[in-house]
Amino acid sequence: MPRRSHVLGALLVGALVTVAPRAWADPSLSDRETARSLMDDGDAKRDKSDFRAALKSYEAADAIMHVPTTGLEVARAQAQLGLLLEARETLARVMRLPPKPGEPAPFTAARRSTEQLNGELATRLPSITVVIVNADPAQPPQIVVDGDPIPPAAAQAPRKVNPGRHSVIARVGSIERKEDVVVAEREARTITIDLKQPQPQVVNGTEPPREPSPSALPKVLIIGGFAMGAIGIGVGSVTGLISFSKVDDVKTDCVDNRCKPSREGDLDSARSLGTISTIAFIAGGVGVAAGVVGIVLSGKQPKESAPGSSARLTIVPDVGPTWLGAHGTFF
Repeated sequence: MPRRSHVLGALLVGALVTVAPRAWADPSLSDRETARSLMDDGDAKRDKSDFRAALKSYEAADAIMHVPTTGLEVARAQAQLGLLLEARETLARVMRLPPKPGEPAPFTAARRSTEQLNGELATRLPSITVVIVNADPAQPPQIVVDGDPIPPAAAQAPRKVNPGRHSVIARVGSIERKEDVVVAEREARTITIDLKQPQPQVVNGTEPPREPSPSALPKVLIIGGFAMGAIGIGVGSVTGLISFSKVDDVKTDCVDNRCKPSREGDLDSARSLGTISTIAFIAGGVGVAAGVVGIVLSGKQPKESAPGSSARLTIVPDVGPTWLGAHGTFF
């Protein structure tokens, strides 16, 4: 890369030394030497493409000197970093510096370069235009771009921004919409934000009630309850019949509630079967009650099935010579 700024730095120092003391009396000799060192440091960092570090050095030199040459280098570094808005502001400040009598040639050349760069950056600036739809005409929306509120009068004008990512927020009342947009140099981007508020469905002037989601509890109670009821009643019936049969058989060998020792085991078995029968009947009753509760609860829930369809429960006891149980279907 040409060592342009090194030459400008040398010219800057030479110009400052040769200018009449009265015209440039503010910076001291120490200030000038420090500024020259900062400019050289900025040039070295810029040549390594470290534009952020170079910008810091140029800004420090410009803070001391406030002359066209230092301001121009600040703007160039800002433009390299994509800070086009900041660079244009710096250039505007340089162009406002009034020429002084006996101004050195490097300052005059820097002024011409400043005007040229300013015109170039003006064409490189991208813009964002925000279009709001479905907003309340009686309540103008507030638009915020990158945290900066936009005056209502300028809300629909193209907004000049730096290249890169930007955040656009539009809000009115409790409604807020946010859009992120990425723009490149020279791009004119238009984004549309819809501020329409979703409206609930209205039936006969009232908002329809929200149906709760159906619970699985009624199905569990119906299926489990009636299954337990069928099994309990089945077991109770079978064991009860067996118990009665054994009792009748044992009675023939018992007098005054006293049985032969050989039939004591049969009597105990009959009693045990009677106890099992009683417990089974109780369990069956609890199961039937649970099933009834399930049916009642299911009638209070929204129907998921198609119109005309209904849920049906079928439970069939299953009893055999060596087993008993139940099977069923629910649909």
